[in-house]
Amino acid sequence: MTTPDPGGDARFWTQLEMVNAALPDGLRAVAGPEGATPGSSVAPGYAELDGHVLVPAQDLERAGNMVQDLVPGEADPRVVWPPEHDAGRVSVRRLYVGDRSARLVADTLTARRMRATPVHLVSVAGVNLCPGDEPVPASGPLRPPPGARDAGAGVRVTVLDTGLVPGYLDHPWLAAGSGDPAIPAVDGDVTDEVTGGVIGPYTGHGTFVAGVVRCTAPAADVRVHRTFPYAGAVPEDELGLAVRDTLGAHGWPDIVSLSAGTRTRDAAALLGLADFMAELTLHPETVLVAAAGNDGGTDPFWPAAYAGQPVNASGDLVVSVGALREDGLGRACFSNHGDWVTVYAQGERLVNAFASGQYTYGYPHCASCRHSDTPLYSGCTCVGVMKAGDTATFTGLAQWSGTSFATPIVAGLIAARMSEAGISSRQAARQLVAGRLSVPDLSGYLR
Repeated sequence: MTTPDPGGDARFWTQLEMVNAALPDGLRAVAGPEGATPGSSVAPGYAELDGHVLVPAQDLERAGNMVQDLVPGEADPRVVWPPEHDAGRVSVRRLYVGDRSARLVADTLTARRMRATPVHLVSVAGVNLCPGDEPVPASGPLRPPPGARDAGAGVRVTVLDTGLVPGYLDHPWLAAGSGDPAIPAVDGDVTDEVTGGVIGPYTGHGTFVAGVVRCTAPAADVRVHRTFPYAGAVPEDELGLAVRDTLGAHGWPDIVSLSAGTRTRDAAALLGLADFMAELTLHPETVLVAAAGNDGGTDPFWPAAYAGQPVNASGDLVVSVGALREDGLGRACFSNHGDWVTVYAQGERLVNAFASGQYTYGYPHCASCRHSDTPLYSGCTCVGVMKAGDTATFTGLAQWSGTSFATPIVAGLIAARMSEAGISSRQAARQLVAGRLSVPDLSGYLR
């Protein structure tokens, strides 16, 4: 059972419009599960591509024949992804099934003992389709985090996110250390443009995440790659290939920090990430640290939910991260939770690097907690001063909440432990899971 979210639906529909405006021509996202429409009694749980299904490549011919028989006279189903030159590298195929119900097609194929799913949209936000709250301006100077400046030295952290904002190296936590060769500059894809001085939704997300990593592991080699190009979202199959391409081109790092995910139909693992997960098992030097999501419930959020699967039996392949309250006294109201969540770290009102420019708030204002009929605690981030249509000016720093930002704390903590003890990322992850490596209270340094 998930915790009720009385104010979340409006946020979902607002973000779904943004995603659809950003998707390439010919693609449209719809809400799942079946029956989730604005104003209906069915709450939206995830987004999926309309008219498309994923099937294993080995079942393609059989699946195509069955789809054609399902509704004779409709246009023949056709493969629309992956590109032909990548077909040999990907074990799934995306079928366009036309006006047929993609859910009916998936159910029919599943009943015939084929694995078939809708094409889920993986987002930097989850079903709330915004982190725990929207960013608000913050000001410095910021205190440097405690611990050695060489924490994380020799460790590579790859952040898969929205990219970096132009001028990100103007922020002292992202630039190379002044006179200290042990502190490398953050590097990566500068793709989060601020057009005409206007900060778009989710612009700065990757920059903020990178800054949080640097606060817990100042000397780590942090690289940010743009893997969520459509308003902070991407179809699951495209993400799976993009991640493998990115890591193949730049090398598999010690730590992959992924502040994104989705719930799924029937809580099933993402078929589009199967190839990536299989390849991850072949890279013992790499651990995936993934956000548990901001739905305030217990439903699995993928790929973080792999932390609770047999593939993660040793506890060191995937570390899933939930968010703690600002005061450290418990779980943040928006944080997903359950036995598949590995560890929790501060996730409320962190302050870090962001874009500069004008931001317009786009989500309905909440007067009470979105995730419970009864307020869980004083200071809940659901209650904010900004309302839809309000504007604010940012000057390179923001205050933001979400499991998105608890995740890089843990990624940086693993990096710091690696350099301190001379151990691998998975050894450090095992220590974290076993409780031999505690999550420090950084609330006085990241805000």
